[in-house]
Amino acid sequence: MPTVVWSLAFLGGTAAASWFLIVPASGLGLRLGLVDLPSTRRTRARAIPTTGGLVVYVTAAAALVVALFTPGLIGREFTRTFSALLFGGSLIVVLGMFDDRLNLRPLVKLIVQTAVAITMVRAGVRIEHVRFLVGPTVELGWMGAPLTVFWFVALMNIVNLIDGLDGLASGIASIGALTLFVVGLLNGFGELMIMMAAVLGASIGFLLHNFREGNVYLGDGGSMVLGFFIAGGAIVGSGSDAASEALLVTFAAMAVPTFDVVTTIVRRARSGLGLMTPDRSHVHHRLIRFGLSPRRTVIALWGVTLFFSGQMLGQVTTHGVIYVLLSYAIAAYVAKIVLDQHRKNVKTLRSDLRDELAYLVGATDTVIYGDCPPDATLRQMIVSQIRREARFRRMVRAELRRRALARRSGEAGPDEPLDEISAERDPKKTAH
Repeated sequence: MPTVVWSLAFLGGTAAASWFLIVPASGLGLRLGLVDLPSTRRTRARAIPTTGGLVVYVTAAAALVVALFTPGLIGREFTRTFSALLFGGSLIVVLGMFDDRLNLRPLVKLIVQTAVAITMVRAGVRIEHVRFLVGPTVELGWMGAPLTVFWFVALMNIVNLIDGLDGLASGIASIGALTLFVVGLLNGFGELMIMMAAVLGASIGFLLHNFREGNVYLGDGGSMVLGFFIAGGAIVGSGSDAASEALLVTFAAMAVPTFDVVTTIVRRARSGLGLMTPDRSHVHHRLIRFGLSPRRTVIALWGVTLFFSGQMLGQVTTHGVIYVLLSYAIAAYVAKIVLDQHRKNVKTLRSDLRDELAYLVGATDTVIYGDCPPDATLRQMIVSQIRREARFRRMVRAELRRRALARRSGEAGPDEPLDEISAERDPKKTAH
């Protein structure tokens, strides 16, 4: 059976298994106390099981085990690599489960993550060389070991940090896995295709529950193991000259969480807070303050991830113009979401697009939207967003009724844009 067919079978099988196992795993999480309790950083007012990540790992790992024991499917040189990644993934899941249950200190998690990454290097899972968009392949030599450790630890943590809304981390990880799958497909790299198909399918099965209903979370184990597998897949791809672009493609797919980490470091340094001090100014929080609903926030950040992934695929693969054009179409859709919300903000807040964009990219922390205070909880942000949306709809309906009455009385002039009329007639607007 061709590798492509096997990959599609693993993708479909892990997606179905993950989707099916989420419900019993959620019940297990409630019984074992593996739950995310209500807090100022969560949207739910009840305890939510955090065993979704365990299901993602188990289903993806089962597919990789089947691949290892299928004759002729995995090259002998990759058998040790896959086995090492399965072992490392199991350690990361256990670490995450302990963290979900006991709330471990960040330093403890970092030490264990680093130890797992060092174990991967000693098992031969390491970055040996890199190739940039132009120029020859660069052999890393001794630098490959510390770079590999950093790569694993960085991806585990940036996926973990972005996990703040239903479907956000798992969706971004799914896009990263899909991008690597495309790299493997276009370069005929079967091992990379199989690994990413298993991860992608497991993520999709979880996502169908999490994004639609929000009744189960990845937990720290799930978000970290997804980052771990994406990092490992990129290293598997970088071991082949034909697919050494995998590192660049993965970096592009992780642009959103990387941006969030960088702006978080800058913001906390600017405000004098400790690096590990939690806050509510991550990129998804800012988009909700801006006025987007949680679901539209997640969709917008998926769109940004697809844009950067498509741009990089366009640079490193054949027929790249297709991916570039598709990424521009997605970027146009995200821009439409932002501009539509800006027009609503003009009506309800007299907002300024330049100030809003500066706030969204983390250049300033001073913009306050409506009745949402700077220290608002995530639930308060969402409530404020819902109220603003309702107010906007009332304003538009009132303006349409006014115009209809004016037309019937024969006093109607040329229709003015609703943005301008509403901004002039609403005395309750809050100016910046």
